[in-house]
Amino acid sequence: MYEYLKKAIVNGDLKVGEIYSEQMFADQLAISRTPVREAVLQLKHENMLEVYNNRGIMVKPLLFEDVQMIIQTRIAIEGYSIRYLTQRIQTPEAQAVLKKMEACLAHEADIQANGADVYEFMKSDVAFHGLGIAFMRNDYFSKTIDMLRSRLEKATVGSLKLKNRTAMTLAEHEQIIQHIQSGDAEAAYTAFEHHMDVTEEIMKHCRLD
Repeated sequence: MYEYLKKAIVNGDLKVGEIYSEQMFADQLAISRTPVREAVLQLKHENMLEVYNNRGIMVKPLLFEDVQMIIQTRIAIEGYSIRYLTQRIQTPEAQAVLKKMEACLAHEADIQANGADVYEFMKSDVAFHGLGIAFMRNDYFSKTIDMLRSRLEKATVGSLKLKNRTAMTLAEHEQIIQHIQSGDAEAAYTAFEHHMDVTEEIMKHCRLD
């Protein structure tokens, strides 16, 4: 139920400004209200939903200011993580992470070649970026990103819906990987920062609801 509701929010199937009821979802899926309620509370905790007593639930708008703060947080955490990974790229552990990043890139290329399902591309994109953070084994980094994950996914889908953005993302990910492979930590960081700068610029012109 949680994944069902989150996907509907992230994809924009549930609209900002409209009131929905838990009972409506329970009826649609022929389930009790209990799993719906649990999913709603989780998404409220993740800052995705507003819950109004005796009225229903509403999707929280994702403002451009939210996007900017998410990107700033990602640059601070993921940028550091990419430097850290690149500086250790000769170790077996870092090489294993690089292979997983390359697998994500290959999966993104397959999705792109088959019509670019934006939601599936987003999941691969989030996995790609999460690998460097996981390599750090820093619980504070991981928990901060996890706290932002649903908002991050919605922002990512918003940007990917723009024409050619999936192809651009592939090219930007390739650049990041190439610099990690070469062991050039500053170039890897700069490539990631550029990726985030382009994303932010694109998000200025996207519908975020």
